[in-house]
Amino acid sequence: MFWKRTIPSIIVAAVGVIMLLSWFIPHAPFDELEIHATQWYDIIASFAMILGALNLLKLQGRKVVKRQKGWLYSLAAVLAFFMTLTFGFMVKGGYYPNLVSLGDNPEAVIEKIAEVSNTELEDTRSIYINPGPNGEKILLYKAVVSKKAAQKVVDELEELGATASIGELKWGSHVQGEKTYYRWVFYTFFTPLSATMFALLAFFVASASYRAFKIRNAEATVLLVSGILIMLGRVPLGAYLTAWTQKISWLAWLHLPTIQEWLYQYPNAAGARAIMIGIGLGIVGTSLRVILGIEKSFMGGD
Repeated sequence: MFWKRTIPSIIVAAVGVIMLLSWFIPHAPFDELEIHATQWYDIIASFAMILGALNLLKLQGRKVVKRQKGWLYSLAAVLAFFMTLTFGFMVKGGYYPNLVSLGDNPEAVIEKIAEVSNTELEDTRSIYINPGPNGEKILLYKAVVSKKAAQKVVDELEELGATASIGELKWGSHVQGEKTYYRWVFYTFFTPLSATMFALLAFFVASASYRAFKIRNAEATVLLVSGILIMLGRVPLGAYLTAWTQKISWLAWLHLPTIQEWLYQYPNAAGARAIMIGIGLGIVGTSLRVILGIEKSFMGGD
């Protein structure tokens, strides 16, 4: 019990007090504690992500092996996991043609550059004419997925008399670089699936709004009226229906976009700030309970 309860409580209390003091003592070694704490958090989060991935494979793999209900979806999740992992750590793509010299036929080369990189001809000329930081003239094309595709462009440029080579994105930058396998997976699979989820969410929001906006009391009535005004004020229809109010100065406040903006800036802001104050007080209370050893749920206790 001593090692499972007392020691963890002492460690948590000590760390909590030290981090609290760092906000009030802007001197070494307290002034850099927040930076170190963030690094510790990143390290712990990295291991947590590994454990989460292993847990995902365990649960979904069990469904696939036992052929439980919906096992095909679990199989798709496992395959997508390994495919993304492979493109993130083993195969990156991201090759690009690197132009070094225009050669003896610069106009033809520049036209080819514009054709391959989907760039306006005049823009391509200006990019090449402006030298690099050391005076060199180098133009990097937009990256392509495969080395074969990059080599094809290099061959076409060399046939026109230019000097070109193949470049490759570095590991790490391939995650955000264009035309890489990882980016292809992200924008071909993940992005459409996310859009689908948000599209379905709209129907759930509509259903929840219908239930919430039922007029049962004064508060529900205020909610219903506010919701209708905000929805109408955010769409062109609301502005169109009340456009006539803009022609009469003393009725300008009846313009629906103006009303919805007022609702956002004042009643909504007041409610949001009250909620944030409540959250802040809750954080303070919970933190003090943890530091003082009253709250022990993080150790699995009651």
